Amino acid sequence: MTLATLVVHTMGYRFRLKESLVLQESLNRGGQAGLFDLIRRMIKYTLAIELFFAVVLAIHFYPEFGINALGYGIFHSVSAFCNAGFDLFGNYDSLCKRNDDYFLMTYIGLLIILGGIGFTVMSDVLHKKFWRKYSLHTKIVIVMNLALILVGTLLIFGVEYYNPNTVGNLSIPAQLANACFTSVSCRTAGFNSFDLAQAEQITQLVMIILMFIGASPLSTGGGIKATTFFIILQSMWAVFRGKSEIIVFGRRISRELRDQAFAIFTMGTIWVVTAGIILSIIDGEVHDLEEVIFETVSGFGTVGIGIGLTSQWSMLGKLILTLTMLVGKVGIMTFMLSLITQKPTRIKYPKEDIMIG
Repeated sequence: MTLATLVVHTMGYRFRLKESLVLQESLNRGGQAGLFDLIRRMIKYTLAIELFFAVVLAIHFYPEFGINALGYGIFHSVSAFCNAGFDLFGNYDSLCKRNDDYFLMTYIGLLIILGGIGFTVMSDVLHKKFWRKYSLHTKIVIVMNLALILVGTLLIFGVEYYNPNTVGNLSIPAQLANACFTSVSCRTAGFNSFDLAQAEQITQLVMIILMFIGASPLSTGGGIKATTFFIILQSMWAVFRGKSEIIVFGRRISRELRDQAFAIFTMGTIWVVTAGIILSIIDGEVHDLEEVIFETVSGFGTVGIGIGLTSQWSMLGKLILTLTMLVGKVGIMTFMLSLITQKPTRIKYPKEDIMIG
């Protein structure tokens, strides 16, 4: 979408109103000001980061793969930064046989994080040296990513500590490293360093939540986005405190943005539940519902990790998962905007409250 937008804009194409709205929504911009400059910077950042890490990984792979290390470095750099999760190690093992390679897990993890925080955050951090000068969006993304990584790491480590089929036989530093890598990767990347089918159900539930939240806006990841989840948490906290407004870092979150966050969360939940039910019916309830939901959320978050069901789906099941991946990647709000024609209303009806809760 980024390349296509830049090409047609360079050729002089004038975007119509509906196309502009969809483009602004997909790129998380309130208007077209600076939109195409941002797109150019996105391409520059992508090429620079992938090239640097490709060289680093190629040097790391050279003792094992020789001259082919260059290809391995480029492939895994692009795969990790774009949160794809594909690897060239074979046998569907991902990094399971390399879960003691801390160098590889660190750099793959850094690529996943860089790809998942979003290009506006990268631009902010590169051009503004101090925290107080960062935009509200950048501050929220950084705080939420650190919080989700930390909480995910501690939960996965605590649950899998005694599980010999995953990380239970490793040293404590190795367990923490694998738990941290899993917490980072399961947001949208798809690499795994231990057999997820052998993980405890609580770990799988934690991963489902992290996958559903996903990455940040204007990133290479999917899901409902970390900022959406942040606004929902802050909205609930404001209700508990009896506050009518959300104040974060000295800035007020608009009601329109709150409504949009709840709409994204609700639509994403409905889509995942509906797709999971349909897949379960197609499957004939051969597999447990939690396994089906895991697979569905993995698709919606464009994560790509599985617990051994992917190859067992029928053609219809794979088509449903494919559509779920598309919706999760493009964004549920962008997807709906492309289907629905928005018409402004000039009629205001009387207000009346109802009982809820």
